[in-house]
Amino acid sequence: MRWPALLFPIAALASAPAAAQAASEQVGLYEAQATEIAAAIDLRADGRFRYGLSYGALDEEGEGVWTVESGTIYLTSDPKVTPPRFALERDVPAPAGTLTVQLSDPEALGGYPLTLIVTIAGEDRPRYVDAEEDGRVPLEPGMVVTSVVPDMPVYEIPYQPHALTPDVGHNLVFRFEPNDFGKADFAREPVAIRDSTLVLERYGRTIPFHRQQR
Repeated sequence: MRWPALLFPIAALASAPAAAQAASEQVGLYEAQATEIAAAIDLRADGRFRYGLSYGALDEEGEGVWTVESGTIYLTSDPKVTPPRFALERDVPAPAGTLTVQLSDPEALGGYPLTLIVTIAGEDRPRYVDAEEDGRVPLEPGMVVTSVVPDMPVYEIPYQPHALTPDVGHNLVFRFEPNDFGKADFAREPVAIRDSTLVLERYGRTIPFHRQQR
């Protein structure tokens, strides 16, 4: 199991004065170990936190401020995180009913196939569609695509879909802009308090963090 660099040495944390650490019952270092998971949350007496998670092929870290309200800890990233995105680089008209999507840097997906989030006219929820090796997107007869954006494997990031003109085809090229890729973007992220354990819901997993002795 890989351990993110953010998962700081405990010895370095122990330097905080004992009086400051006693400022809150929740102040301390919490660690999680489970199948494919290694993680830590450090809640500091000055109201700051540090966080790190290694989950399978995913590694992320974060920092910011934390508060306690009604038995729940809330994490908010600081400084503000700029999430990664796929920016449209080129949109060339193509024969009606066709859609081709490529990346300016195919290595941006780290070897994963190109999956697209596609919105279809008349459907309430988007579809996830794999592009062919040449970028062609398989469309059913009569299917009208109203927007599309590449999907980032493994990570959950916000998407800005590109709207399409429905009466023409499109040959699209997207550019991946990493920005603060790998940084957790918390906006009052709730963490439940259960005695000496913190519980975070992340990437479809319920992760218990247990308080560590200093």
